[in-house]
Amino acid sequence: ERIYHHEQITFTKSTYPEPIRLDIPIPKFSTSATQYLIRLVADSWVGVETVFPVSTSETNVPSQAVIHTNLIDLTPLPTTALQDEKYEQLFTSIDTFNPVQTQLFHVLYHSNIPVFLGSPTGSGKTIVAELAILRMKKLYKDGICVYIAPLKSLARERLNEWQRRFGGHPMFWRVLELSGDTHHDRRALESA
Repeated sequence: ERIYHHEQITFTKSTYPEPIRLDIPIPKFSTSATQYLIRLVADSWVGVETVFPVSTSETNVPSQAVIHTNLIDLTPLPTTALQDEKYEQLFTSIDTFNPVQTQLFHVLYHSNIPVFLGSPTGSGKTIVAELAILRMKKLYKDGICVYIAPLKSLARERLNEWQRRFGGHPMFWRVLELSGDTHHDRRALESA
């Protein structure tokens, strides 16, 4: 049993008799599934719940999956939005985040929602990843981040840049490369 959607709805005396329409996006994993079960649970009264079977033949399946999110025309966000002097020092070469970074800033820096970003070279994906790293380190001081690259040259490029930016003032984080060609002892890995 998995929860694919949850939503809190409040009924009042004035709205109770009126029906409420819910549009709930849920994944359809196979064409052989014949129904989903929708469980409604009262959060105020113990033991008050009901289950509705919904036939998949009655569901609306989009004709085409959305393959991208449109870029919203937002005012570029200043790096001071990080609200942390040490973090702001990491971005002294820029005054504002670009449109992709601005659109993703809140979800990356203020939430734990997973993000998949596919965008062209030069669109600012590295800074987007760095925002996620900063969030992780803000929540978990001893947290470890793993960066995976398809080419050793890309991993080495990122290693050199991050050792320079994160390894020195003001962060002093330990940045290591792990590959088949490198060997680190356990203490080095634990302190990274």
